[in-house]
Amino acid sequence: MGDKRQMMCVIFGGADIEDYSNVHIPEGAVVIAADGGYRHCVRLGIKPDCIIGDLDSNEEELPEDCEIITAPREKDDTDLMMAVKTAFDEHISVFHIYGADGGRMGHTFASVQTLAYIDSHGREGILHGNGFVMRVCGVGKVSLNNDGYKYVSLFSLAQRSEISAKGLKYGGDIVLTSDFPLGVSNEFTGSSAEIEVKSGQILVILEK
Repeated sequence: MGDKRQMMCVIFGGADIEDYSNVHIPEGAVVIAADGGYRHCVRLGIKPDCIIGDLDSNEEELPEDCEIITAPREKDDTDLMMAVKTAFDEHISVFHIYGADGGRMGHTFASVQTLAYIDSHGREGILHGNGFVMRVCGVGKVSLNNDGYKYVSLFSLAQRSEISAKGLKYGGDIVLTSDFPLGVSNEFTGSSAEIEVKSGQILVILEK
């Protein structure tokens, strides 16, 4: 990616994307294909800034005019995590991730942990799935827009998380714990909601 410095990054993983019309690439964003995620770039007709991974699941012919970072198959980082760490070096602060859910459940949970890693390093990560969006939030406030979502689920990734919720059917001060699903299937009461995480770290899932 050379000297390119951007604040936003779009990463494509190798899982299926059911509706490409839901994919949005902000102007000027760095685009990274994590291994088999390159096929989504081909379908969308875009050239990524970088292709990264062990390339064990890529079936497309790789372009000659693109930075390619290869890794051994036996490694500690997933291809998605490698893409995130590479983007950290490019001073990225906001991540939009597609094609990182579904398929193997282990990979989906690994994506949740990757979102937690992004949040723990002071960045913002949003995973766009098939019919849902999820993000991990640490201490601070986050606004959620009701873009046709039916359910808002909040789960504590820390042993205990204290939050305050506005604009949800079940709002107010709430204590979430990692061993009880109290925050599942909440609902918007209007066009938006605000979550303040006072302590801990939570996973937010918006589902249609």
